[in-house]
Amino acid sequence: MKTECQVGRLTIIVTSCDKYADLWKPFSMLFKRYWPDCPYGLKLVTESPAREGDFVFEEVIPCGRIGWGDRLALALEQVKTPYVLLLCDDYLLCDRVENAKMEHFIDLAEKYAVGNLRLIQNPRHSGLFSAEEKLGYYKPKTPYCIATQAGIWNTEFLKRLAKGYDSIWAFERLGSFRDDLNLPILGTQTMEFPFEDAVHKGKWENAGIRLCERNGIAPDSAWRKTLSNIDYVREHLKGAILEANPMLILKIQNGLARLRL
Repeated sequence: MKTECQVGRLTIIVTSCDKYADLWKPFSMLFKRYWPDCPYGLKLVTESPAREGDFVFEEVIPCGRIGWGDRLALALEQVKTPYVLLLCDDYLLCDRVENAKMEHFIDLAEKYAVGNLRLIQNPRHSGLFSAEEKLGYYKPKTPYCIATQAGIWNTEFLKRLAKGYDSIWAFERLGSFRDDLNLPILGTQTMEFPFEDAVHKGKWENAGIRLCERNGIAPDSAWRKTLSNIDYVREHLKGAILEANPMLILKIQNGLARLRL
């Protein structure tokens, strides 16, 4: 692994919107705690100019009330690095990030000229890409081969894919079946970026609440609720149905989505 960071290769992009502005404070506090020596530019992409606060972002890019994908594509026009680390606002760091490890994965992204190098195996890989480097691959036109899980993206590839999608879910579900997925989509076999996906369907996950509490952060319970036991049962059932036949379920979802367009 390289130990010297080449900061001109990567920019960190955090996607958000006005409804999720309550997460900017816990995101910032945990980012400062677990990645205090981050050498890369950190930009927040959202709808409106940021409210006042002690946030970690060096730049906030307000793109107005346009679709999620168009906001991201517009923000990427301002990115000068060949790669971006794409994060969501509810990806809260839960352990130390090592710069040398990040540089190693940027090296791999360059080596294999990837469109996306996902830093977590979610969903399961289509197959093994490199046993030595512990990488799997995602076959194009398979469910969630395109996903917003924490990962390194080729900036131009992501900009092209993002345009036109109103939401993250449309980007993942419809984008996974595009004809122009012409760069490799790889993923690590283990979780290599230590984050907690703290919010689901607009509500706090219990694990996200516990992470905040361990770090002396009080989530704004007046802003968003916490998932109930019934919510967890419902989501578990949905996950089991999707796991049983992901291709069929996603085709049905995509067909319904296209009817609404």
